[in-house]
Amino acid sequence: MAQNGQNRTSAPQEANPAHIVSVKDFSPDTLRNVIAHLKASTSFEHLVYREAELDAIWTITGFFVVNEPASRLRDAVNRLHAGAHKAHDLVADRRPGAAATVLESFL
Repeated sequence: MAQNGQNRTSAPQEANPAHIVSVKDFSPDTLRNVIAHLKASTSFEHLVYREAELDAIWTITGFFVVNEPASRLRDAVNRLHAGAHKAHDLVADRRPGAAATVLESFL
């Protein structure tokens, strides 16, 4: 699914949940970075950052789905789009670990 750009960065060894992940695409590297930060997030401020990152993934995947012709790739990205929405809702429920599990299923 990295077809829509590459961040070309891998998830940090230890994520700092006080930092915002730059979400420029929905590549596996980006997802791994967001997942690492979800797993490290404990405070309300961290969760606000994670919601913003998930919003960015949801928006980028939404643009991709609208503009991509019918294909298996579009179907997969559409599932990620729905998964990003579900993960966002889990973060809003203060369940970042469950949100990370949702995103992990797309790797």
